[in-house]
Amino acid sequence: MGFLDRFKQAFGVKAENSEPTASEYRDPLEQQMTKEHAARQQSVIDEAMSELERENQQLKPEQVSDSPPDYDVGEVELEDLFTEEETESDHSLLNIIEHESVEELGDHLESVQIVGDLPEEVEL
Repeated sequence: MGFLDRFKQAFGVKAENSEPTASEYRDPLEQQMTKEHAARQQSVIDEAMSELERENQQLKPEQVSDSPPDYDVGEVELEDLFTEEETESDHSLLNIIEHESVEELGDHLESVQIVGDLPEEVEL
């Protein structure tokens, strides 16, 4: 950098001083705020470390929800598990409601307006 410094001096370019000058504003509370911030950070770190180092950590018991009544088979004996009868492997058919007719569902869609490009019925 010696050549570059001599080149700058030759053409009158001053090197920038990165140190703050007396004319720059210095916050009078900067040092106090820096110390307070460091103290807050240290207290958070100490609290976290003490929480991790505690020997007796109390675990919250998990709430066990009851199974739906359709899937609950009641009391089961050990011998029932070893029987070779065919079990239902497809559970997708449970909780299916079959309606005898559409009329029992109600007429809640009669007053609905059709919103879109074709508001009237299309005949083919």
